[in-house]
Amino acid sequence: MKRISVTLKRLGFVKTAFLLLFVINTQFAIAQVTLPEIDQARYQVLIDQPEKAKSTLKQAIAAHPEDASLWYYLGEVQIKTGAPKEAEISFQKGIEVNDKELLNLVGKGHLRLNENNVVEAKKLFDQALTLSKSKNITILKAVAAAYLTQAAHASTALALLNKAKSIDSKDEEVFILLGDTYLLQNNGGLAVTNYETAATLNTKDATAEYKIGLVYLRSKNTEAADVALNKAVKIDPSYTLAYKELGELYYLEKKADKSVEAYERYMALTEKPETAKLRYAFFLFMAKKYAQANVVFKEVIQKPDVSPITLRFYAFSLFGVEDFEQSRIVMEQYLAKAPPAEIEASDYKSYGQLLVKLKEDSLAIESFRESYIRDTTQTDILQLQAEMLFNRKRYPEAIESYGRLIKKRQKPVSQDFFKIGQSYYINKQYGKADTVFQKLTELQPNISIGYLWQARAKSQLDPDSEKGLAKPYYEKVIEKANPEKEKNNLVEAYSYLGYYLYLKGELQGSLTNWEKVIAIDPNNVQAKEAIRALKEAMKAPKK
Repeated sequence: MKRISVTLKRLGFVKTAFLLLFVINTQFAIAQVTLPEIDQARYQVLIDQPEKAKSTLKQAIAAHPEDASLWYYLGEVQIKTGAPKEAEISFQKGIEVNDKELLNLVGKGHLRLNENNVVEAKKLFDQALTLSKSKNITILKAVAAAYLTQAAHASTALALLNKAKSIDSKDEEVFILLGDTYLLQNNGGLAVTNYETAATLNTKDATAEYKIGLVYLRSKNTEAADVALNKAVKIDPSYTLAYKELGELYYLEKKADKSVEAYERYMALTEKPETAKLRYAFFLFMAKKYAQANVVFKEVIQKPDVSPITLRFYAFSLFGVEDFEQSRIVMEQYLAKAPPAEIEASDYKSYGQLLVKLKEDSLAIESFRESYIRDTTQTDILQLQAEMLFNRKRYPEAIESYGRLIKKRQKPVSQDFFKIGQSYYINKQYGKADTVFQKLTELQPNISIGYLWQARAKSQLDPDSEKGLAKPYYEKVIEKANPEKEKNNLVEAYSYLGYYLYLKGELQGSLTNWEKVIAIDPNNVQAKEAIRALKEAMKAPKK
């Protein structure tokens, strides 16, 4: 009986011990149960709605004042939204509600880490880990996540996450955090591997695909990034940040319309679309939706800290809708505000083109000159500048610009020689004009224009036509000219030959050329008079 009694007592002890262990485990399990409001708030943070997350957690705190973990999650959202003092209060309240809830110690450690007080942060983290015996996966993840806010602590985070994985190899969040860790260590391959594992563990969560997209964006693998980010929004059409990254991706790929569409989806979902307006304006500009872009630009430039680059693109966008006056105002604001070293050659080029539209040619020429000083490889700027100087009859400057342009060209361009030749001619530098037009005829031997202007230059060098310097060139004009399209040039050539042959006493030859003038232009007074005089001279008896 005594043995039986002892056995029963022992059984009673075992039963009592088992019940005590069950109670402890049950209490631990209850403590680990996550309220649905926490999951909801964490999701709201993921989809860029932190203010809604705060509201969700505050309502949960009112409904479940005994759950100290709610204060931790609220504090973490407050850190994310830039309110560390509020977070400090939240973590402290959580400790006061239940000092056994170790997450609030982790939250305080996170704040100390953000303050670069690494020693105090580690003390708080270690306290939480020690009290949980490093077996609480929630604490392990929380400490790792805090360490991951600074790349220098990635190795520490990795050790904690590997410990968490050994406890539960099916926890999606552990693999997400492992992916984040490897990414901090610049190991994109392992980052993607862990994100892919997370994606298989929870096919309804878009976070892993979103993060895979970020890795590929970072490595400039835009095709793979596109696939991953579109998977994310297919899994969860409300995954706000995936649309934002798609907008950036399409912007890089110059897919303007898709970029605008993605960013509009992002702005419709995010809590603070106003912070994205400037970027949206740039996307609209790229899509050449200038009128829409201008509405947004007009709003954002009212801020006192508006950047010079914003003014620059607003000016360009105004140019796009041909609001040249307002474009000039904004462009001049940009040029005044931007540091001189940051003003690009293309800026002065654009400003010059704007001034051309406003018929401010003199100022446009100066702007083109500034552009060329900053980038002397711009042959198009030299050409614009030279053409404008020519059109404004500033021939000496046009000669200089065309001269530089010809030297810069890899291949000679006939139009350059034609214009510089004309500039020399009009500036009465006939010898240089003759030389240039000679080069033009070498470049274009089968058209008449070079021969025509060379003939004119030769005529000026032989004003009395006694030497006949222009004769062979006018003959080339007659040979090369299109009879239907170049009648005036042919009239000029035959008239010269008619006069020259008259001077030489070759009256019949002279008459023949003047008759050819009449054939082209029956009302040519000079030709009629020459023919009349020649016929009379030819009828007169020879002395």
